[in-house]
Amino acid sequence: MDNSNAWSRSLVVAALSVLPLGSATIGAAASGDPKYRITEVGQPSNMAQALDAPPLNASGQVTGYAYFYRSMHAFLWQPNGNLMVDLGPFDWAGVPTGESIGLGLNASGQVTGYSGPTTGPLHAFLWKSDGTPMTDLGTLGGQYSEGLAINDSGQVVGDAGTATSTHAFIWKNDGHPMRDLGTLGGTSSVGRAVNASGQVAGQAATSGNAAKHAFFWKNDGTAMLDLGTLGGTNSDGQFVNASGQVIGASDMRGQTATHGFLWRNDGTPMVDLGTLGGPNSAVAAINDSGQIAGSAFVRSQGVSRHAVLWTNGGTQIHDLGTLGGPTSLGNAINSSGWVVGWSRTSTNHSTDLGHAFLWMNNGQPMKDLNNLVDPADPLKACVVLIRAKAINDSADIVAQGNDICSGGNLNEYLVRTSSLALSPRTLAFGNQKAGTAGASKSVTVQNNTASAVPITSIALAGIGANQFAATNNCGSSIAGSGSCTIKVSFKPTSKGAKSATLSVNGGGGGLRVVILTGTGT
Repeated sequence: MDNSNAWSRSLVVAALSVLPLGSATIGAAASGDPKYRITEVGQPSNMAQALDAPPLNASGQVTGYAYFYRSMHAFLWQPNGNLMVDLGPFDWAGVPTGESIGLGLNASGQVTGYSGPTTGPLHAFLWKSDGTPMTDLGTLGGQYSEGLAINDSGQVVGDAGTATSTHAFIWKNDGHPMRDLGTLGGTSSVGRAVNASGQVAGQAATSGNAAKHAFFWKNDGTAMLDLGTLGGTNSDGQFVNASGQVIGASDMRGQTATHGFLWRNDGTPMVDLGTLGGPNSAVAAINDSGQIAGSAFVRSQGVSRHAVLWTNGGTQIHDLGTLGGPTSLGNAINSSGWVVGWSRTSTNHSTDLGHAFLWMNNGQPMKDLNNLVDPADPLKACVVLIRAKAINDSADIVAQGNDICSGGNLNEYLVRTSSLALSPRTLAFGNQKAGTAGASKSVTVQNNTASAVPITSIALAGIGANQFAATNNCGSSIAGSGSCTIKVSFKPTSKGAKSATLSVNGGGGGLRVVILTGTGT
């Protein structure tokens, strides 16, 4: 592939032409806007691209692909001042070059995607972030496979070749080969998303291959469940949250339009998410509270689309507006209901590539992310943030930007809030005898502004929250340029790997998260 600015620019424009997560309340009183700082992911010569899979985890790590020695390789980048890690292709005997792409990333920095020689075959992989080479996940008897999503247990889903077709698979990271999830009676299927319980959403062909329907696989020994459609022929399950709620797209009756849907996992049929009066809508992400980000056509503006947020089980749609132009797209959502995406700023499509936006679920209009960048940031004068792709629970954002100081190079950037900072962002307690508590480890909460900022909450969360304990001296606020300390200890109740998160909410910048891990022995 060519490593040219023209190729990169065309990729962005194409991505913008396609319709591609919380308990905060709509219309809540506004808090102070966060200030952000920009960090380049990799170097301009690498032409890094972070894909929408999502490419960002709670620690601010990013995956995607970049050019290493003119070959496209998967990478892992983390905001620690080091260069991105080249995950490389598989070690294919006798093949001097190969390629790989990172498509999914979990909380531990494990990456999945596909890899192989530049001429094929391509196989799904898992890169474990432990210093070992990527693991070839194999196929279902055919030549091809790809890993499309990964959960925090390192379970991977995607699609893989059989002797005659391609089927959805799950690779459970338990020493066994990938498992064929079957179809809905037809020949093909694909697994697109997996949650922490190993439940899978995707699309599968029905009997006779007359249609393809969204499916849900419960991971309970039963076959995949046909989720049906909204009256048309086809549907597609694209995302699944921790409760097993599935969102995706479905044809409407008569094949005249496509609408986003929500399947609530409560025994009822999929719900039509509707539009803003126009013909179509599309989903982009769902959080564990069931809030959904996406886009919908607006009747009053012809074929224009606006970013939207669906709430209350998909029964309410909120128009998030634009940054002044006719069109915006919602691309991602975090647990606080903050939405990021892309918006045109004018009606001049020939010169307006658009700007990245942040909508903070605080009763205020969407904000141009460029206007939230700290004036002291040295990259502010050079980088125009065009499209926000992902946001985590710390309100860190992955965005694509145009570096006008280097001739308009398009690259990926991690855009991080600077009001409150946690250090470190990961605490690894190692092995600890079950029933006993080890030595505590400290997290420093630093206020990077000159004014006092509130501390709304400090809490342990996640499946292993009861394995850890935390105390702090932070109080209800931190003085300007001040700091406080949180001490965390690990006391496993049983043997095995444990994990949780320490969340600090405050400072107008949403949740800040520390990943906690340890192993009971």
